[in-house]
Amino acid sequence: MTVNKGKISAIIPVYNAEKYLAQAIESIIAQSYISWEMFLVVSESEDRSVEIAEKYSREYDNIYLIITEERGIGCARNRGLEKSTGEYILFMDADDYLPDREVFQRYINIADKINSDIVVSNYARLWNEKLLPAISHSEFSRFERDSEEFRFRGFFSVGTLSYVWGKLYRKSFLAQNRITFSEYPYAEDKLFNMQCYVCGAKYAFIEQIGNVYRKNEDSVSYKYNPESSRCWLGIAQTFKNWMEEEGKDVEQYEGLIQYTVFFASFFDAKMEYQKRRKSIWMIWKILRIYGNDSIGKDCFAKLACDKKRISQLNQKIWRIVIKGFSRGMKWKCYLALSFGIKQLIEHRVDEKLSDTGLRE
Repeated sequence: MTVNKGKISAIIPVYNAEKYLAQAIESIIAQSYISWEMFLVVSESEDRSVEIAEKYSREYDNIYLIITEERGIGCARNRGLEKSTGEYILFMDADDYLPDREVFQRYINIADKINSDIVVSNYARLWNEKLLPAISHSEFSRFERDSEEFRFRGFFSVGTLSYVWGKLYRKSFLAQNRITFSEYPYAEDKLFNMQCYVCGAKYAFIEQIGNVYRKNEDSVSYKYNPESSRCWLGIAQTFKNWMEEEGKDVEQYEGLIQYTVFFASFFDAKMEYQKRRKSIWMIWKILRIYGNDSIGKDCFAKLACDKKRISQLNQKIWRIVIKGFSRGMKWKCYLALSFGIKQLIEHRVDEKLSDTGLRE
């Protein structure tokens, strides 16, 4: 397929998004940079999403509608990638929007100047109509790209590198490394971006906000999923298998697997606790799942004993938490850890350490 130099291909998966879809589309239409195309990849919805997408595809020659029977945001993004003709790819969620008219132009300016594979912007979160700028990417981008600190902060404690929105990707880089999305129901973008990193992606960073991420209680990210642990553990295993198949240095990047399991176990424990009437036994249940899984067991055993990797992290609080939690998981102290996690949740310590801090 012919690639149009300088063109941006915007890909938006659409499912039950009628409430916010028009704002997402209009924020792209309003861009001052005019060399772009948009793919609205619509799964069968229960609202007016298809009708809205059809309306825009009729009115604009560079907006294309793709109807798919496949479920999953990863499959939708892959369909958009297959059809795209731009030199660059921009992913956006249907309930997000671009904050101003110059987002595309800023991306292009630095992509051309630095010849980067991925341009990363800062972003803001919209929580209950309150706009909260997230922690700046400078919290990790100032560190050496191949350092443990860059990886830990970029993908986990700050987390900006985990998301596909708020970035511009060079399509040729994705094609050359055969990087596409998996079919996991969520967090598929973390796997996608970790693969980009391991393949040597050259990053460029801009200070301005490039995406407004909306808290949408109906989205996949916020819906309770009792199979969440299976998804996260599957992602960790898939990533490890992929590195082995591609001949990558698994030992060098093993921290990415271990931290994925570490953060996922807390995230799932918190979700189970909050959704199941604040039962401490639900935390215990989740910890047992992670502790008894083969890759989970391996990750916690290594984190508990690996002084070299953890010592490379600058923040003492994270060194203590990771080491202590991993030792508890290794020794199967699930009940004690459950009480500890309950206290962290009740005192909102996890929110204070998140990208936006306390949200109200």
